Amino acid sequence: MESSGHKDAVAEEPLGGTKARIAEAALETLKTRGFAGSSAREIARQGNFNQALVFYHFGTVQKLLLAALDLVSDRRMHAYQPAFERASSVSELAALAREIYFEDLDNGYVTVLGEMVAGGVSDPELGREVVARLEPWIELVERKVGTLLAGSLLGSIVPPRDLAFATIALYLGIDMLSHLDGDRARAESLLDLGVRAAPLLGALLPSGRAEKP
Repeated sequence: MESSGHKDAVAEEPLGGTKARIAEAALETLKTRGFAGSSAREIARQGNFNQALVFYHFGTVQKLLLAALDLVSDRRMHAYQPAFERASSVSELAALAREIYFEDLDNGYVTVLGEMVAGGVSDPELGREVVARLEPWIELVERKVGTLLAGSLLGSIVPPRDLAFATIALYLGIDMLSHLDGDRARAESLLDLGVRAAPLLGALLPSGRAEKP
C-alpha cells in the first residue's frame, strides 16, 4: 500500500546543512520537552539559532517535528533492517525485537514517537502523518511474515498484512507503556516470553523455514 501522506509531508531531498541542524535540535527538544514543549523558541534555544530559521526552512513547527520523526525512522531503519532481512527464523526475529526494544529506549526513540503520537491524538492531520510514517515498518514486517508463513496452515488463515499490523501495534504499545510506567521489567518479561515461545511457533512452519537446530 502506498502512503501518499508520508510523501507529502517529508522533504523531497535529504536534510543537510542548516536544515539538518534544525531537525536535530527539534529531535532533542522532543526528547527533553515533549510535544507540547517543542515550540519554535524552545527548539531554537536547544540548537542555539534564531527561531526565524524554523519557519524559513520548514514553514511550520509541525513540519519540523515531522522531519525530526523522519530522522528517527530513517536511523532505525538503517540500523535494524539488515539484521531483520537476514533473520530466517521466528527465534531470530524474537531475539531481534528484544534487542531493538532496549536500543529504542536507550536512544530516546520511544519518547519521540510517543510524543508525536500524543500530539496526533488532538490533531487529526498530524495523526495521519504519524501513522503514515509507520507504514514502511508494517510493510517490512509484512514481507518477512509472508516469507516465513508461506505454505503453512497459519499462513492460509492469517493474512500477513494483518499479522504485521498487529505486530507493530503490539510492539508500539509495549514501548509506550514502558515509557509511561518507567519500568522495563514487565516489557522485558513479555519479550523474554516471546523468545522462549518462538521455537514452538517455528515448529509449525514448513521445514525450510523451521527453527535451526
